[in-house]
Amino acid sequence: MKSNENQNTPIIYYRPLHQWIEVTPEQKRDWERFVGAARKAKQRAGACCIPYKKSYKCDGLCETCEFRCIPKDAAQHLSIEVEMENAYENGVSRTSFLADDRPTTEINIDSMLLNQLLTELRGTDPESYQILMLLADGQSERASAERLHMPRNTFVYKRNQLLKRLKEKF
Repeated sequence: MKSNENQNTPIIYYRPLHQWIEVTPEQKRDWERFVGAARKAKQRAGACCIPYKKSYKCDGLCETCEFRCIPKDAAQHLSIEVEMENAYENGVSRTSFLADDRPTTEINIDSMLLNQLLTELRGTDPESYQILMLLADGQSERASAERLHMPRNTFVYKRNQLLKRLKEKF
């Protein structure tokens, strides 16, 4: 039986160009290692849902992959370009995003209430104010506790009590 020469030539399908590219055996091996490592890392992170039988379709370009999945607890990456494209597809024009001359009273009122609450909290309970500021900065429990010179469990308890008080009042 005669072997086909096309089967012996190493090629890679490059999705952005929509074409097969002829490569050397070393380049193909390196490409497969790169793609395999990228796929496995994404699968461990829960961002790749490609079935094993379809893994030959993986080319390491996860952002445009049909098998891309985003975990429920993953942070969503926002992009102005994507949001604008979605808006244009839904019939929104560019002028819809321009600022209008109307006063932003709701935002101003919310800002005034928040400033008043923070000022009152700073005066009556400075430690609670510091805890609230550390929460707003996104500090970890351990780092916040060290900054306030208290044990981590004490910080967690005081934080929970503060949040409980704020929920009851507001």
